[in-house]
Amino acid sequence: MLTGVRKSSFMNINYEQFYAFKNLDRTQIQKFVSTCKGVIIPAERKILLQNEHGNKIFFLLDGEVRVFLDTPVGEKELSRSKAPTVLGEISFFSGEPNSANVATVTQVKAMIMPFEVLRQRLREGDAVYSIVMLNIAGAIAQRAYAMTRKISELYGQQTETQLSAIQNTSKNLFGEWSFL
Repeated sequence: MLTGVRKSSFMNINYEQFYAFKNLDRTQIQKFVSTCKGVIIPAERKILLQNEHGNKIFFLLDGEVRVFLDTPVGEKELSRSKAPTVLGEISFFSGEPNSANVATVTQVKAMIMPFEVLRQRLREGDAVYSIVMLNIAGAIAQRAYAMTRKISELYGQQTETQLSAIQNTSKNLFGEWSFL
């Protein structure tokens, strides 16, 4: 599924485009990136599986993915996200299984950070890794805030329009999650 590639093919990437690297200088970003594995993933491959425990965070550098659920009535697409975005971070923080599937739509170029490497660096007190994780936690909090506001707005509508509004906004709501 994952094709490892030489790090040199990832050196010209603008990593500053990731919210996760906010407040880091280029040297600090390169330190973090140097512990990631660069991969190219073909189109139409699942990279995160719903209800399975994740073990890595994906920093999507190029390409597009779709987020979807397996439901009793079939597959339900929640959103599509293009690079730059981060995937798998919620499982890192929660310790819970992945809440959705993620599959590549196009060929994807990504950097992968294994959970165990990240945990080890955090245990060692590495400031760069701590800042990245603080930024990611902040982005997750912003998502939760946006979701809560949207749900509050939906409940303020008339009952007969609530279901329709929820269905019409689910893609937009989950689409807001790609700003990491």
